[in-house]
Amino acid sequence: MTNSSVSEPFEAVAPYYDLLMRSIPYLWWMHYVETLLDYFDRTAHKVLDLCCGTGNLSELLAASGYEVVGVDRSAAMIEQARRKTEASQSGVRYYVQDAAELELNETFDLIVSLFDSLNNITEPSRFAEAMRRAYCHLNPEGVFIFDLNTEYAFIRKLFDQTQLDARAPLRYRWRSQYDKATRLCTVQMEFWAHEGNLERYFTETHIQRAYSEQEVRAMLHAAGFAEVHAFDAYTLHPPERRSDRVFYVALRLRAAGAR
Repeated sequence: MTNSSVSEPFEAVAPYYDLLMRSIPYLWWMHYVETLLDYFDRTAHKVLDLCCGTGNLSELLAASGYEVVGVDRSAAMIEQARRKTEASQSGVRYYVQDAAELELNETFDLIVSLFDSLNNITEPSRFAEAMRRAYCHLNPEGVFIFDLNTEYAFIRKLFDQTQLDARAPLRYRWRSQYDKATRLCTVQMEFWAHEGNLERYFTETHIQRAYSEQEVRAMLHAAGFAEVHAFDAYTLHPPERRSDRVFYVALRLRAAGAR
């Protein structure tokens, strides 16, 4: 039997999200963030995982000794994250909040937002507000590190993915369409999930916006950040024309002897 449904982004997929992300080397991503911190001679103890999803990175950060708070706009994803922290006793605090409406009444040494989460903010004004909110939630020497998919990634259809192996616990097919005029990439996602003798079919539509490096830099400076750097993903080199993912490092205070 098959049960069908259409859901809001990151709602129906939440219980299966970790299956989708099981090939992601979270530890490697965390180490890259730490490399960026070292590069700018910054340290962190208290970390905000912005758009934390089901908390995989949050839990890893906590296990590595950081004090961690995680927020995500999806209540379904936060529900999964809270189950993890209850099981692990990691002490991570999770909240349902939108990045553009962030209000935690506390500050952090480091804010991270990984896995192109901020591309999902499709309105430039709300993206700019998310930058401002991040700035306000950082300590004086705080650092904001995040990554974005580039327009090149959308043009090359890097979102298009298929896993239809009948033996897989979760099968899926994603097809993307990029509009250069609006700079929006619409991804139609189909999923087939095994639930006992029942196969559940559901769909989600995700939309991401391509932000240029110039736009991002301008928004970060307008938010108050003194210094902004961009890197081709997982390197310490500047982005190239064919970079499909760019990491941004925004510093509240200018680094002494910045490289």
